[in-house]
Amino acid sequence: MAAERVVCVPTRLTGYDIELPAGTPLLQALQQLLDATGCVSANGQLVGGELSEFSYYIPDLGPEGGPVANFSRLYVGAAPGRMIRGGITVGRRDGAVFCHSHSLFVDAEGTERAGHLNPEEVVLGSGVRAQVWGGPDVVVEVQPDPETQMSLFTPRRVADTGGGEVSAVVCRIRPNVDLVGVVERLTEAQGWLGAHVRGQVGSLVGGRLQQPDGSVVTVEGPATEVMFLDGTVQSVEGRMTADLSAHLVDRHAVVHSGRVLPGENAVALTYELVLTEAGNGGDR
Repeated sequence: MAAERVVCVPTRLTGYDIELPAGTPLLQALQQLLDATGCVSANGQLVGGELSEFSYYIPDLGPEGGPVANFSRLYVGAAPGRMIRGGITVGRRDGAVFCHSHSLFVDAEGTERAGHLNPEEVVLGSGVRAQVWGGPDVVVEVQPDPETQMSLFTPRRVADTGGGEVSAVVCRIRPNVDLVGVVERLTEAQGWLGAHVRGQVGSLVGGRLQQPDGSVVTVEGPATEVMFLDGTVQSVEGRMTADLSAHLVDRHAVVHSGRVLPGENAVALTYELVLTEAGNGGDR
């Protein structure tokens, strides 16, 4: 087990809201986004629009002697689909642009689906927007991870230009770290008055989500994919406090949503966390 449970690289990032070109493979469109913005990586979400072609996985149990969790068989989506919303991390694998996206969408039959998009087999239709935060100094790249026996996105500094609108941290959270607690600690460690969550993609060991009526939904593990995570961090009575809500998909393809309970939602394989400082231009 790696002693360092959080890989965290301070940087500056800029927010972008860009409509991706219709008729284009997803990875090609993301390469164009990086080229146009001068970013080496980006984190955020895909929102709305159509998917002309797509396939996806849902979480599953890992093989005996292998990772605790893995991917299901590949599901080919009934196209055209409609993207509702999906977290996305854009980085590099073997030098080429690659992405990690957990998404909620509706297929051509009108059925809501969710899972890990297979990025090499997604062709965009019209209206898909990338709402992301990126910069020129920190790349996330796929690296082998002995602890999980998988290859996972990990941030690395590649420049020191200081370019970007707002102070930020780009992180990889390792297994068994409480997600709410680490968001609070990282915000406090930066000396910020508060923060916004920008990194959306990762997995939890099941999940414990509070509902609007106060009840709690327990999501079966051992790994549940986070499709998107909303939230802010601010000082409450002298203590840095995160208020986070999430949409999750479990290994039975069931979607769950609610408030992420502190101390009860540990990271499973990884969480690709990005925080931006609240205020100072980082509140949009």
